[in-house]
Amino acid sequence: MLALLLISAAIGTVDFDPAAPEVRFTGQEASTQDGASQLWSAIERHRDPDPVLFAQEEFNWALGWPEQADWAPWIATCFGTSQPDSGSFLLHLGLNESHASGTPILLVPGAGDNASRAFVTLAHHLDALGRPVYAVSFAHPHGDLYMQAEVVADAIARITHRTGAERVDLVGHSKGGIAAAMYASNHGNARWGDPDYVARGTRYRDDVRRLVLLATPLGGLDTPYRWSVMNLSSLEGETAVAPSSWSVHYPMGSTLPAINTDLQRQDLLPDGGDLFPGQRQLLRAQDHPLPGSLPWLGAYTLQPDWWTTYYGGLGLLSWSEGLDAAVASAYDDDGRGLLDQLGDNGVDPAVEIHLLAGSNPLTVAGWEAWWATWFDQVWLDIGTAGTELWASMLSEAMGQGLLPDGLSDSDLQGLASSKLVLGEISGPSDGLLFTDSALMSTTLTGRGARVAGQHTADLGHLDLLYASPVTGQLMLDEATASPVESGWMRSLGERYVAEDSIGWIEAALADDPDALPDTGDTGDTGPWQQDSDTPEDQDTGQDGTGSCGCQLGTLAFPFFPSLLALATLWVRRRDETP
Repeated sequence: MLALLLISAAIGTVDFDPAAPEVRFTGQEASTQDGASQLWSAIERHRDPDPVLFAQEEFNWALGWPEQADWAPWIATCFGTSQPDSGSFLLHLGLNESHASGTPILLVPGAGDNASRAFVTLAHHLDALGRPVYAVSFAHPHGDLYMQAEVVADAIARITHRTGAERVDLVGHSKGGIAAAMYASNHGNARWGDPDYVARGTRYRDDVRRLVLLATPLGGLDTPYRWSVMNLSSLEGETAVAPSSWSVHYPMGSTLPAINTDLQRQDLLPDGGDLFPGQRQLLRAQDHPLPGSLPWLGAYTLQPDWWTTYYGGLGLLSWSEGLDAAVASAYDDDGRGLLDQLGDNGVDPAVEIHLLAGSNPLTVAGWEAWWATWFDQVWLDIGTAGTELWASMLSEAMGQGLLPDGLSDSDLQGLASSKLVLGEISGPSDGLLFTDSALMSTTLTGRGARVAGQHTADLGHLDLLYASPVTGQLMLDEATASPVESGWMRSLGERYVAEDSIGWIEAALADDPDALPDTGDTGDTGPWQQDSDTPEDQDTGQDGTGSCGCQLGTLAFPFFPSLLALATLWVRRRDETP
């Protein structure tokens, strides 16, 4: 019996067939929602049938994939439902995948995200370099990390089967970087808090060459407990898009306890509902002051029940179990959390690691559908402050060392006009994640893996996925052409040009670093250039129409089509150049 268990652990989910996607979509599903631009050559739906490792995770109305949304184009259609089982995943294939060469690249998105939104720019840059590019979309936007780590293993199996490659390069953004690192750390003696993953999860198969992590919470995060005001936007279980750090809300005050709202379904503890299991697994106390204790933050310091929210107890409006209780709910028998276990196990020593962190807490307000995942509507509401208030507060923040020097008038214009949002400000951060958490390499190097490259860019959490000289110059052009409406783009465009995070990623992934072409934009030959050849095996499977009764579960996402417009404009200009 022991021998059988060991065999099972070694080969993982034996029923997953990397040669047989359930459905392959090559029509409109591989394009933007309006069909104006093709994003992928194909999208495949796969399913891992392991009944022990995978389950139907809990959704509410708001977390279900919307039937039509620019930020999640055709995702529900490809899954066949708005609330898919977590054994299902989508594999997106790059535009030139069928005749690309070199080490394949798998892109893994973070919480609340999908492949089309997260990697709309990066995938096309890498694809234009001639590399085989793939990206995964998980079934649940905030799903369990053990399930998502196994999906990463399954996706790699599909890619190596399809290409014949021995190894792939993994690029993980935010929470997706943790899932990628877990697979690369799942050696034969690895210990994890989930006994099913220990017994049945795929052991690392020596099939990863490089692990590139972008704004990944290697040191964890405590955002929901640090910013208690965002709980006021998560009071309804069906419409909550962000977790609550309160378990009970007293709308008339805790002196009238009979009038209360039970928030257990959307809180971060597993009892009474579990909408955000993946975010609970990332929780860890951060060594930065709580915003409620920083009076110079002005409106940002108005955090109701901030002490009892973080440390637990009864406040004026709420009851919270506190951060420590939520962290402990994910402990193993030895009192170790997932990130502790990841550090104990360590990435395989043969895997080369690269880390990219952001240090600018400003981000585009047009990301509100994603931003609401972490901060709800609160940050957008604060954006009505005038430039003088912002200038005063940000000056103090720079004096405290919490902001990079040199915030410009255009940054203030963006904040005052609600075009830009100021995120995490109680310590040096990318707007969501503290910079030191993204650079905590000890979570990965326990077995001797080497960090070959590490960089901190003056960019926000999501900007790391988009910044290049091309996009930056287009922003600068727009700011010059329309200074009243778009002047706020100037400083952001300058940061995109100067930081060029996409160029850094390309260099980290290069098969031959000396062979990157000089095209004026970090090796790019056009993010939206499409090849007229069709993939050799474009079987359509089913017609890909799906049968989901989906809901509009998140807000509109205006900056996504804006990026498409900017990229398309650049391609047109390039093609018109003699």
